[in-house]
Amino acid sequence: MWGNRRGRANPSPGDRRTRLSLGGRRAQTPIDFAVGAGVFLLTLAFVVAFVPSLFDPFAAADTASPLVSDRVAAGLADDILAVSPAEPGVLSPACTVAFFEPDEADAVDLDEADCAANITASPAAQFHLDRDVQVVIHDLNESDPSKHPAEIPIETRNGTFENVELVRTDGDPNAVGADEVTVSQRLVSIHGDQYRLTVRVW
Repeated sequence: MWGNRRGRANPSPGDRRTRLSLGGRRAQTPIDFAVGAGVFLLTLAFVVAFVPSLFDPFAAADTASPLVSDRVAAGLADDILAVSPAEPGVLSPACTVAFFEPDEADAVDLDEADCAANITASPAAQFHLDRDVQVVIHDLNESDPSKHPAEIPIETRNGTFENVELVRTDGDPNAVGADEVTVSQRLVSIHGDQYRLTVRVW
């Protein structure tokens, strides 16, 4: 009898707490898994949705960004056509003639004017672009510079070049849609007169 009583002895309060604790932990496991899986899926969805867009500027063609046309405009106005880097926007008469009238380059002392070695090359070639570029210098209020570039006499140390048409283009920007053309502008001066330099890249 004593043996049977010992076999049916009631568990101690400590044993009950242990079993309840273990059971609670087992019940919590599915909830923890569900929460962890949910957080993981949300993070994965965020990565898939947003990370590719971070690389779009690098994947796009180099001429799809206005940064390219702005680089060309700045390079021409502040360096290639400028009297000196210390006078950005003030154009050298000799370099301007050589750029817009390449056939007249031999009549200009390019070395004395300190023009770039490739001053007569096309804008696309000078800036290593694989698209078309148009450079126009025009009156400040001109609404259609492609069709109405400035045409002015330019006086250099080698003489005066009459009716220099200040447009240089690799193609026709009107042949493509407006959304495919990026435009940048700079204020420039020639012999003290102000004009606007417009660059189109497409």
